[in-house]
Amino acid sequence: MEMTSRVFLVGFMGSGKSTLGKLIAAELGFSFLDLDQAIEEKYHNTISEIFSLHGEQGFREFEKDTLHSLEADTQVVIATGGGTPCFYDNMLWMLDHGLVIFLNCSVEVLMQRLQSEKEHRPLINHLDHTALQTFIEHKLSERLPFYSKAHLEVFDFEDKVQTARWIGHYVQSLGQGREISQ
Repeated sequence: MEMTSRVFLVGFMGSGKSTLGKLIAAELGFSFLDLDQAIEEKYHNTISEIFSLHGEQGFREFEKDTLHSLEADTQVVIATGGGTPCFYDNMLWMLDHGLVIFLNCSVEVLMQRLQSEKEHRPLINHLDHTALQTFIEHKLSERLPFYSKAHLEVFDFEDKVQTARWIGHYVQSLGQGREISQ
């Protein structure tokens, strides 16, 4: 088995895909790509502007096009958007084109992280505390069937550096034809 050249991180917004993705990329010597940033660069608008101009449906089309246009031979860790795996054939495409890792966080952890980041997230920037919790619980239950198709699932992690090392070791071990246990 050959070490994968692409690692896709999936999970709910606020699960740490970008933060952990940069650490995993450094551990592996890969580049890092934030899918939302790639969309912004490709379409010359912020994610909030894309939502305002084209709605969620338009954004999801841009997201799919950007994801599917990624270079096949690049060694890269890709932080996807929280909804990326749930639209079109994105999850199946990622499963066929790299290693998919689900960063699974509890509602409580997501609430803590998202409460302070709301203004930068168009789907939740208008929600109060109670509405945010309801939104997370509802969306998470909708998205779990997609997220759970990932090759690997990592649960609530406190130590990001140690988690990145473990994932890096796991990815490298795939190139040696063996799997490691947690």
